Amino acid sequence: MSLRKLVWAVTAAFATACGSVPAQRDVACGTSSVQVLPNGSFELATPAWVQDPATPSALCGTDIITPVEGTKVACLGGADGKVVTLSQEVPLPDGAKKATLSGQICITTQEPTDAPENDVLQVQLLDGTTVLATLGQFSNQQGSAECIFMAFSPLTAALSSDPVTATLQLRSSLNALNTTSFFIDALNLDVSCTQ
Repeated sequence: MSLRKLVWAVTAAFATACGSVPAQRDVACGTSSVQVLPNGSFELATPAWVQDPATPSALCGTDIITPVEGTKVACLGGADGKVVTLSQEVPLPDGAKKATLSGQICITTQEPTDAPENDVLQVQLLDGTTVLATLGQFSNQQGSAECIFMAFSPLTAALSSDPVTATLQLRSSLNALNTTSFFIDALNLDVSCTQ
């Protein structure tokens, strides 16, 4: 038995005797950060993005918009007075301290762009219902009449804890008046073990 396996076996035996087994991690930070989002282009059937409510689909393609990568994008908003979430589970490394989301977005809106933030897309990392980090948000204020994908400035936030897995959630919330649509593609979620 290798030394590493022996150490793991002893640690697991000790933890079992104490009533808990340490969870194994699927990713590690290494010397800098690690990209943890496995389906940021929305192309893969698995791991699937989970949508609430389940219909209509929050994934759309070339019939509506030209994706940055592949044939699909996240398409949130688009319906007045509605709240829609799109989420995916991601692994976190032991000692995770900071998360950074980057990607492409275009926002079309019928709202005045100088109006208050009437329609909002919020991005959070969750552990169950507990918020680990609010990475940022977009709104009708960044919208225009035409959809042109642009890279958004990376959204970075400190993590309040480092569970084995977390949920990246995109949540659109629209008021009952003019419509805003949020189209997202080519996402990367980098997690660092340093501040």
